[in-house]
Amino acid sequence: MSITVFVARSVVTLDSAVDFANAVAVQDGRVLHTGRLEEVLSDLQGQDLVVNEQFADQVIVPGFIEAHSHIQGEGALARYPWVGAYPRRAVDGSFQPACPTIDDVIARLHKAHEELKDPTETLVAVGFDKSMVGDATITRHMLDAISESRPIWVQQSNGHVGHANTAMLNKAGVDDSNTEEGVHRDETGDLTGEIRELSLALFLGKHVNLNDGGEASIWDGGHLSRQAGCTMVTELAFRPAKGETEAYAAVVNNPQFPVRVRFAPLITFMSVRKTPEQVFAQVQELEKFSSDKFAMGPLKFISDGSIQGRTARMRWPGYCCGSPNGLWLGDPEKLYQQMLPFHKAGYQIAMHANGDEAIEAGVGVFHRLLETHPRFDHRHRLEHVQMASDAMFRRMKSLGICVNLFANHVYFWGDTHRHDTMGPAKARHLDAVGTAVRMGIPHSIHSDAPVTPLAPRFTMWCAVNRVTSTGHVLGEAERISALDALKAMTIGSAYLLHCDDEYGSIEVGKFADFAVLDADPCAVDPMEIKDISVLATVVGGVVHSNAQ
Repeated sequence: MSITVFVARSVVTLDSAVDFANAVAVQDGRVLHTGRLEEVLSDLQGQDLVVNEQFADQVIVPGFIEAHSHIQGEGALARYPWVGAYPRRAVDGSFQPACPTIDDVIARLHKAHEELKDPTETLVAVGFDKSMVGDATITRHMLDAISESRPIWVQQSNGHVGHANTAMLNKAGVDDSNTEEGVHRDETGDLTGEIRELSLALFLGKHVNLNDGGEASIWDGGHLSRQAGCTMVTELAFRPAKGETEAYAAVVNNPQFPVRVRFAPLITFMSVRKTPEQVFAQVQELEKFSSDKFAMGPLKFISDGSIQGRTARMRWPGYCCGSPNGLWLGDPEKLYQQMLPFHKAGYQIAMHANGDEAIEAGVGVFHRLLETHPRFDHRHRLEHVQMASDAMFRRMKSLGICVNLFANHVYFWGDTHRHDTMGPAKARHLDAVGTAVRMGIPHSIHSDAPVTPLAPRFTMWCAVNRVTSTGHVLGEAERISALDALKAMTIGSAYLLHCDDEYGSIEVGKFADFAVLDADPCAVDPMEIKDISVLATVVGGVVHSNAQ
């Protein structure tokens, strides 16, 4: 079989044995050789070579790996009216405009209502974030003014909160008799239409299908991933239903699908209606679907909510805005009992933990697991890890815990956290990637798409610059270099997904997964990293172009 030699202005291999490269040779979908073009051609002399110069003026880097995303949701939500405070990329590469004020949000909802031809069809909009529109919120009465008869649902970007009009409340059977903690009321006891955390189950999946589109949403998620330069993404809250895993696997394994997917079964959800034995058996069945392109990653558990939604668990002094402490979506003792059989069986565990009380509890749960049943190279992960102290990081290092830090949070909610949630002193430690680098803790950085946009160059930019949406530098000591950001977004992610032996760098024997950029993120001004263009990706040696 012939060998393809891709030529570039430079190739950033992340291979410690390579000081400079501008060529990478690929055979059978894997990297055969890297280095200077003349050296590669000389070393492979006599072989059947095809020199590919389509990227001769570009920069090749390892394909970006998004280690915490919800890629089907990224594709599905691109189909709905967008009411977020920043522009959102659509599948065709265009952008839905921003709604920077509450008046813009309501105007967009009015327009979407008028465009729906069926008067009974539910209007679903996504992306709202009150912290980015002057802390203004959407009320039931605002939505009723758009339509009293059409059910309306607005999903917040954090995924932990939604807003309903009266027609939607009626459709879900929610009224004054509901006592659930997440069905919000104002100071007079009147329903506001705001629905939080576990109470979302009264609406989502029953009356609001945010994954509308099925297989088409998976395809759309794949195309958005390609545009972002990703060669591997994650479905980090996979909820297996009858027939859906087979369908998902069939889409991703299609040779035309442009990205690899690692899925993480959401054990917190699966445990609601199944016994521990049934959940364990189902996880074993899911493993059988694993291939090079579609494979099972860690098992997902959830402890608390979101900080900006005031549902994360906080240590003293709590929320500086005076909000009560957040919710335990997974009681630590119960999480330990759920995790123990999987830990003993050798599975990797990923635990969502936002607030510092939840992070502390998560470290404690992993400590107990390792005391009960010691394991080498377990790579258990804490997800988001927004408020970890130095002491918590030291404990993580001693236990071999990996961290997946939500770097985008600094830009989107850094100002909110300084002023309205955790206060300026704690906010300096927000998503402390610099501490993870200094302490040598295995880590990645992520977008949690569709909570924030799937855009690895932007995620790197956030970790490197730590600039909030108002231009404030938040926690300068936690800035990292562009090279460290690139490593976190590639080989770091691969390590956290337990596949760094096959992916994450451009090394001999690994799959030929690259991103083709118009500039080297390690060579440009740090403030320009987010503006670098992605020309194409290469997945297993196959080129997937972003050209229109």
